[in-house]
Amino acid sequence: MTVDLRLRGRPSRRSVLAMLGAAPAGLALASALPGGSARAAGGELNIYSWPDYFSTANLEGYAKKSGVTPNIATYDSNETMFAKLNSPAGAGFDIVIPSSSWIRQLAEKGLLQELDHSKLNLASLDQDLLNRDYDPGNKYSIPKDWGLLGVVYDPEAVGGEIVTWDDFFKAFDKPGVTGKIRLSDTGWETIGPQLWLEGKDWNTATNDEIRAAGEKVKALAKHVKSFSGLDPNSVANGAITLAQTNNGTARAIIGLNPKLKWVVPGPFSELWVDNYAIPKDAPNLDQAYDFLAYQLQPEVQLAETQYVGFPAALAGLKEKLPADTKNVDLIFGGKDLDFKKLTSFVVNPETIGTYLQVQTEIQAAAGG
Repeated sequence: MTVDLRLRGRPSRRSVLAMLGAAPAGLALASALPGGSARAAGGELNIYSWPDYFSTANLEGYAKKSGVTPNIATYDSNETMFAKLNSPAGAGFDIVIPSSSWIRQLAEKGLLQELDHSKLNLASLDQDLLNRDYDPGNKYSIPKDWGLLGVVYDPEAVGGEIVTWDDFFKAFDKPGVTGKIRLSDTGWETIGPQLWLEGKDWNTATNDEIRAAGEKVKALAKHVKSFSGLDPNSVANGAITLAQTNNGTARAIIGLNPKLKWVVPGPFSELWVDNYAIPKDAPNLDQAYDFLAYQLQPEVQLAETQYVGFPAALAGLKEKLPADTKNVDLIFGGKDLDFKKLTSFVVNPETIGTYLQVQTEIQAAAGG
């Protein structure tokens, strides 16, 4: 089955900026209106990005160094970004920041150009984030920052620890948990854990396998309260006691209530990566590479991590953060994170429709 690829974006994670007290970007973002068009070429740099996704200090530093102030237009989902780049309105951008799930689709549509690695210091990056399945050899993308799908929970309500996705699902009917559960509003993140428990790969599962796994999740939906964006206060105060979320949001939650726990359950879970990429017909190519080289500098990546709240791709980043950084392990997903047990979702036109349809059915069956 093939479908139009205008699917929902992953659960909001940029809201973590506000949760962690990050200041709004105050730099002159000349084209920063959502849906705005890129400017014409001529000593400019036009970036298409998630909102408030660059350190203000770094942007100011680049403007001072280069004499070029980046013009930043924003989008609120990968599908919005994809649709614009795949239309005449997408012409004129020099850099775009797609998530790992969309790199392959962008490349196959001919919307990205191959990167010249000789102009970029990839050796400074965490090798666990390079050469991932969504872009072998980083032909079209290099990682900006990353995060995880995991679970934040109240161990008293759950009655113990969660180690696997099986533990997660088995906790649904506990008295302190039922009716207080938040699941992702993205089909692959809701159904993926059940597929992993069955030994299946969410990127190669057939439509029948996706639907069968989804039916098992749907049978538990009566216990679910919400699929919407997760308010940290709702977990901190006990309104939600079990929630799928990302490491950045979990850090904000546990900062409010230290008795709560975070886990990346086994046997597998999701690694998402937001990436730098260069559109096929970028008008200011030299400027784009100059900006990317600047962004890959260690001190710039450190500042990006402190500003955005998710880890940049710099190797050894954890040791470079200030010693007084709160809950530093949560920035990186925990002390014992195993990248070999992480997988990145890749949008497949043949199966994405099933993920979306089954997700709709799961939400319709929810008790909340």
